Amino acid sequence: MSKLMENESSDDDIFYSINSDISDIDSDEVKNDCVNDESDSPCESSDDESVSTNNKHHEDWSGESLKSNLSSYDSKLQLLPGFQSNLLQNPTPMDYFQLYFTPELVSYIADQANLYRIQTNNTKQSSMTDIDFNCLLGFLFYASVVPLPNKRDYWSSSSRHSIVADATSRDRIMYLLSILHFHLCRNSNNNCSTQCHTSKN
Repeated sequence: MSKLMENESSDDDIFYSINSDISDIDSDEVKNDCVNDESDSPCESSDDESVSTNNKHHEDWSGESLKSNLSSYDSKLQLLPGFQSNLLQNPTPMDYFQLYFTPELVSYIADQANLYRIQTNNTKQSSMTDIDFNCLLGFLFYASVVPLPNKRDYWSSSSRHSIVADATSRDRIMYLLSILHFHLCRNSNNNCSTQCHTSKN
């Protein structure tokens, strides 16, 4: 089991030698058990598990090649002609941004938020305008790049961020967040906020 140590070695060395020999034997037994056991063994590797799960969901391959509808990429980054015609001669980053958030989309979101505002009778402040939505969107982008523990911290005296605090008030942003809505709830008999909360779960 263990080799006898020379007389000069201490009791601690002998104890360590015995324990290391035992652990070597245990690890060898585990390796042998894993080799000799059936596939139900808990010492299976993750590769074996993925093979067994793939066998359960076996699908037949038809052998046909799939044809891609994608255009070939010539390593030049360029916009589609429809997008290119919407840009000015020397476009700014905002021009590119407005290719995604078009004025029509911003107006639609503001209208939906205002309808939700009326449905929920949350009329403490004025309705959302397109400028308000752009300001809210700018705040959300900035807050994702420069995160603080609480949204209100951007206006607090100890951690004030002038780029946010000078653009709009804290109460206005909190109000805009409370009415931000993207789809009209048409069932007026039920509470819209309850329906939306239920649909998220």
